[in-house]
Amino acid sequence: MIEETVKPLLKPRVHRHVVKTLAQRILGNEIAPGAVMPPEPDLCLDFNISRSAVREAIKVLGSKGLVTTRPRVGTVVQPREAWNLLDPDLLAWSMELQPSAELVLSLIEARQVIEPAAARFAALRATATDIAPLEDAFARMSRFKANQDFEAFNKADIDFHTALLRASGNIVFQQLSNTIGAALAYSFRLTISRAREPGASLPNHGEVIDRIRMRDSEGAYNSMARLLNIAIIDLGIGQAAPRPALGDAYGPSV
Repeated sequence: MIEETVKPLLKPRVHRHVVKTLAQRILGNEIAPGAVMPPEPDLCLDFNISRSAVREAIKVLGSKGLVTTRPRVGTVVQPREAWNLLDPDLLAWSMELQPSAELVLSLIEARQVIEPAAARFAALRATATDIAPLEDAFARMSRFKANQDFEAFNKADIDFHTALLRASGNIVFQQLSNTIGAALAYSFRLTISRAREPGASLPNHGEVIDRIRMRDSEGAYNSMARLLNIAIIDLGIGQAAPRPALGDAYGPSV
């Protein structure tokens, strides 16, 4: 007989493990779109959990667009276009797998549209309080690069780009910070796997801050666009747009 209870102290951890595992089976195409998920009794045995816990997990997967429940059929995996790929959990779990080149390129292309615009708005709108987190992140990036601490450098780099979105004053851009962070984290993984040193773009980050301080909206836009164009070329996963003819290119970037 399958146990119908889960110890309360373990439930949150177990619940997240079940949701993540099932989501990654779908994201990794182990359970393909259109396929019917294993029946509840099988999932109970697989994870050693109750039916109620299975149903809770399926409900979460449904809220993220991965599955739908059909009468007399069961739980069916939705087509890929129905998945909420910008959901922070799905994005993070996708990046733990080997995400498709299409997803990675699409994330970087989205950054190429969003972040230069965010830099432009920041130059027009940002207060000293808004700029301070950019300066702090840049200072940490500089320190960690000097110390060859690239994991810490990557965290500071993500903080920089998140602070930029916040400094834009655009609430939609601010909500995209998790997406940008996931794209940066994966870029960092690619850089390390290809034996390249992150941090060569440090002067570019400083230039973006300088343009924002000077209220140079077009200069801020072009500086950020150049930084991202260099990044996509350096990662070798797609073709960047033509670079703006402003200043010199500095090298690999994330």
